[in-house]
Amino acid sequence: MTANFLQKTEMQFPNLTDGLKKVADGLLSDPMMFAIHPAKKVGEILNVSETMVIRFSRSIGYAGFSSLQKEIRQYLLEFKQDTVKKDTTVNAFTKSFYQDITMIERNLDELNNELLNILINTMIRSNRIIIAGYHHSFTFAHWMYFNLNYILGNAILYQPETDAGLLDLPPEKKCIIIFSFYRYALDTIRLAEGAKKKGIKVIAFTDSRVAPIVDFADIIIPITTNQHHFFSKGPVTLAYINAILIELIERVEKIGKVQSTYKYFIKDGED
Repeated sequence: MTANFLQKTEMQFPNLTDGLKKVADGLLSDPMMFAIHPAKKVGEILNVSETMVIRFSRSIGYAGFSSLQKEIRQYLLEFKQDTVKKDTTVNAFTKSFYQDITMIERNLDELNNELLNILINTMIRSNRIIIAGYHHSFTFAHWMYFNLNYILGNAILYQPETDAGLLDLPPEKKCIIIFSFYRYALDTIRLAEGAKKKGIKVIAFTDSRVAPIVDFADIIIPITTNQHHFFSKGPVTLAYINAILIELIERVEKIGKVQSTYKYFIKDGED
């Protein structure tokens, strides 16, 4: 179950100022930072003032930073005790698996079904789906593109070297899906900006609610990762993509829109 302070933050997030959203995003991404540091240090890490951190605490219903910190510490203590019970060995591989499972479970608690339904409906209504991701995000973009093409047959993996004018080409009814994670490749942000100016629906998968791409996205899928572990975004992001693809398959099968290639390359391979 999602912690009370996380639920309060999620609920109030749309109503916060930009500065308070920056603090909120820091808490949602890394509660440990708030548990071990005083308000002044948290502000320094997030590049905001100590007053902003205290104001944030009050804006989500706490008397001040200390009362928020107390609840976070209690939550993390209980969480750690539960994790220790699960981890009966000191095997490094086992711990890595548990860390991935824990991060997926946290994202599962924060899952926004309504938002994902909007995303899937947008994909189904689009005549063309452009998918983009640079650097390590290219892996996620390719995985979605490869499987989506078997299901709908209208996906394009954006290649900056050859697809510079792709946004201008027909059909008009298209959407673009962009994976943008820290350190936020400038080219994907520009791509999102260009798509938005042309009226193309922009869907962004990102690890921060204040990431640069948020300003240009119509649909934002926030993925919680451990910023201190570079590889933590992999299992979580792929879990999101797979869940979307599976639901998409069920819906297009019902309306008879699924491609024949799906039956040979995906469905026949199911257990």
